[in-house]
Amino acid sequence: MKKTLLVTALLGLVLVGCDQTADKTSTTTTAADGQPTEIAQVHDNAKNSLDWMGEYTGIEPCADCSGIETSLTLKDDGTFILDQTYQGKETKPLTTEGKFNWNDQGDTITLNLGGGQTAQYFVGEQRVFHLDKDGQRIQGDLADAYTLKKQEHK
Repeated sequence: MKKTLLVTALLGLVLVGCDQTADKTSTTTTAADGQPTEIAQVHDNAKNSLDWMGEYTGIEPCADCSGIETSLTLKDDGTFILDQTYQGKETKPLTTEGKFNWNDQGDTITLNLGGGQTAQYFVGEQRVFHLDKDGQRIQGDLADAYTLKKQEHK
């Protein structure tokens, strides 16, 4: 009887101990003054794990021209330069400079284009993916054309 009660109690403690979540976002440690201090754990994401700074280029689809030559330069100070040239048009290249912001997950940037306009890009390994107005990857036959590839500068 005592053994059954002891086994039941131990099993209950084991189950309670296993009820901890594996994906903690903070840890508590003791500071030099004896006070508990919480330390945030950083999870890997594009912002802190990838070499995302640099120039990305590609030719994006265009509704009324043969394509938009696009160059996006991301700088470590949170600024960007976006150059767009409409192929087959007698227009000057458009250059937009401004700041970009990371989303909370650290995988998508939003370019502040001015005039209340924005553009979003998902940041991947050696490339960025232009997202639609809802922040989703573009699907369909032209999906690959919305990818800008990072350029190697020597």
